[in-house]
Amino acid sequence: MAASVVADQPPLYQRIANALATQIASGILKVGERLPSERQMAEDLGASRMTARQALKLLERRGLVETRTGLGAFVARAQIEQQLSTLSGFTEDMDRGGRKASSIVLDAGLGSADREVAVALGIAEDAPVHRLVRVRLADAEPVGLERTEISAALVPKLFQRTDFRTDSLYRVLREDYGLFPSEAEQKLWSAHPDAASAASLGISLQSPVLVLTRRTLDSAGRPLEYVRAVYRGDCFVMRAHLTLGKGT
Repeated sequence: MAASVVADQPPLYQRIANALATQIASGILKVGERLPSERQMAEDLGASRMTARQALKLLERRGLVETRTGLGAFVARAQIEQQLSTLSGFTEDMDRGGRKASSIVLDAGLGSADREVAVALGIAEDAPVHRLVRVRLADAEPVGLERTEISAALVPKLFQRTDFRTDSLYRVLREDYGLFPSEAEQKLWSAHPDAASAASLGISLQSPVLVLTRRTLDSAGRPLEYVRAVYRGDCFVMRAHLTLGKGT
């Protein structure tokens, strides 16, 4: 029986990786903290350097560790996972991942629709819109810059309703206006940030970012909001569920 239990155990490198993953999840090992070298890990655990290397590579594949050339392995920042098949707000995404959402509000006021916004919302160019520009924070760290515009006629006195530094726009739309975001058309591509976005997010002009536009419709199929956003490429991972198309 004992031999069977031993035979059923995962390989040593997996057990080492799982133990380190547990320390990372519990906060014993913190983001940015350097892990022991392969040699040190092998000596401490009585394993070979190859086993230690396999454990670190496994953690790297899981996104828990990042290797810096010449410096070693460090605990990586946990990435924010977004489901591309589900419409949800930033606050809901953070709650689902166990992180605290907040915002720095750069602009919250009345503006005029430019051509892009007018086409997206089906309103006249220069028509009044409520414009909300926020740096989105996850656990107090800047991860995205979002510019949201909604027809002012649709949500009168929007900015008198709540404090958008901590509150969810989707919650206000649902509970205060009876408007339910239902579906969206979204485009997403990689780029480098412009100077203003880089400054807001605290990143360099060479940093990779994800640029997004989203046109959201309400439950009646009417245009509800138009979002233009820039997200840090090192903080997000996008997940989609795909099925095989007909005729493939």
